Amino acid sequence: MQKIKITGPNPLLIGDMADSDGVPTIDIEAELYLPRGRIGRCPAVVISEGLGGLQDRRERDYGRMLSNEGYVVLVIDSFGSRGVGGNGDFVRAMTVTEAMMLADAFTGLRFLAVREDVDVSRTGIIGFSYGGMITQLAAYEQLARLFLPDGLRFATHVSYYGCSIPRLDNPTTSGAPVTILLGEKDRNVSIPRVQDIAADLRRGGSDTSVISYDGIYHQWDGTDEKPRWVPANLRHLHLRVGQDQSIRDENGFMQMKGRWSRRALIARHTDPRGYHILRDRPTTARTNNVLLQRLQSM
Repeated sequence: MQKIKITGPNPLLIGDMADSDGVPTIDIEAELYLPRGRIGRCPAVVISEGLGGLQDRRERDYGRMLSNEGYVVLVIDSFGSRGVGGNGDFVRAMTVTEAMMLADAFTGLRFLAVREDVDVSRTGIIGFSYGGMITQLAAYEQLARLFLPDGLRFATHVSYYGCSIPRLDNPTTSGAPVTILLGEKDRNVSIPRVQDIAADLRRGGSDTSVISYDGIYHQWDGTDEKPRWVPANLRHLHLRVGQDQSIRDENGFMQMKGRWSRRALIARHTDPRGYHILRDRPTTARTNNVLLQRLQSM
């Protein structure tokens, strides 16, 4: 594993990228996992971390596993890059925006695209929880065009228990397939809304699968052998992204115009009843198989 830094844009909101020349840049911290004995150009994967931050037994585990399978893997640390890697979920969510994480993911794709050992036409993205939401958003052409106007796109998207927050007025996608993996007992996610998002993605041109595992909680691939309660969930936070990049509350009149309005929107719809996290080894094995199948089909 190599620790590296790559430079990319650091937008507060998605709409900031409409004038990308005015967006500040940031050195993004990342970890690069290379397959042993690689010959020629290899398939590659960008990993977008969950709100819990970069974890050895999640993001790094997948980096090691996928590199052993022959992939060049880039694990992005969006939170550590912005100085909040050691903070709690609340601080991370309020500091690092979805626009920043999208920018980091697409910067990762651009970085991999110029490597001589990477086949950019077989480069996918996977993400966990908040990063799972980013993985889904990266499929929409409207957003991809903002960050990568040169036409680079991910070849597949695999979302692990991704937050069910945004829908787009324009669902047109890059056409790459999207796979959404969910636990049936995950109370941080609205499964009916995920089905609506999947329908949007299909309508936009992506072959989209939603796979729900009965009796399974959030982060089944983690380390929690006993149920761990997280004191807030985002299943009622429903936002809409307009074709002009505006972001508004689907259930009210608020619009995200800056850092404070974004914080207010999140706080307004955060549910203090929380959700539970619980490891499940058989489900982890099943989802690992799904992941490898999706990546192999690139």
